[in-house]
Amino acid sequence: MADQAANTRGTERLEAFSDGVFAIAITLLILDIHVPDFKENETLMHSLSHEWPSIIALLIGFFTILICWINHHYMFTMIRQSNSKLLFINGFKLLIVTITPFATALLSRHMETGWGPSAITTYAFNFALMGIAMTCVWCYAHFMGFTKGTSTEVLTATTRLYIFASLFSITIVIVSYFSIAAWLILFFIMFLIFVFPEKIVAWQLERRP
Repeated sequence: MADQAANTRGTERLEAFSDGVFAIAITLLILDIHVPDFKENETLMHSLSHEWPSIIALLIGFFTILICWINHHYMFTMIRQSNSKLLFINGFKLLIVTITPFATALLSRHMETGWGPSAITTYAFNFALMGIAMTCVWCYAHFMGFTKGTSTEVLTATTRLYIFASLFSITIVIVSYFSIAAWLILFFIMFLIFVFPEKIVAWQLERRP
C-alpha cells in the first residue's frame, strides 16, 4: 500500500494536458471547411451550399469531441489521483481524440462518393473507440480507488453510465453498416444522454427504490 501511495499523484497535469489536446483537435476540424472562390452568376450562399457535407461533418466531429471533453471533465471531478497506468489509458483516449479530425475529414470528403458507407463506418468505429477509452479510464480509476470521497451510489451509477457508453457506441458501429439515417439518430440520442452526465447519474439515483 505504501508503494502504491508513493506512485500516485494528483490529476492536475493530466487534466491540463488533456484539455490542450481536446482544444487542438476541436480546432483542427474547421480546416476542412473551404472558403469558396468567386464565380460569375453564382451567389455566395449557393457556393457555400456545396460545402454542406463538410459542414455536417464539422458539426458531427465538433459534438463528438465536445461530448468526450464534457465527460472527461465530469469523471475528473471524482477522480482525485492518478498513476502511470492511468496516464497511459488516458493517453489512449487522447489518441482517439487526435484521430477524430482525420475521421471527420474522411466523412466530409467521401459522404457523397462511393466510399461514403465506408467513411461513415470508419467514423462510427472511431466513435466506438472513444466510448471504450472513456469507459476504460473511469473503470480503472474506480477499481484502483482513485475516486475516494464520492458516495458508493454515485460511483455505481457512473460506472453503469460509462459501461453503457461502450455498449451503445458499439451498437452505433453495427447500425452504420445498414442505415445512415439510423446511425445519425443513434448518434443524436448518444449526444442527448452524455451531454449532461451528472443529470443522468442523478436520474439513476432518483429511480432507486
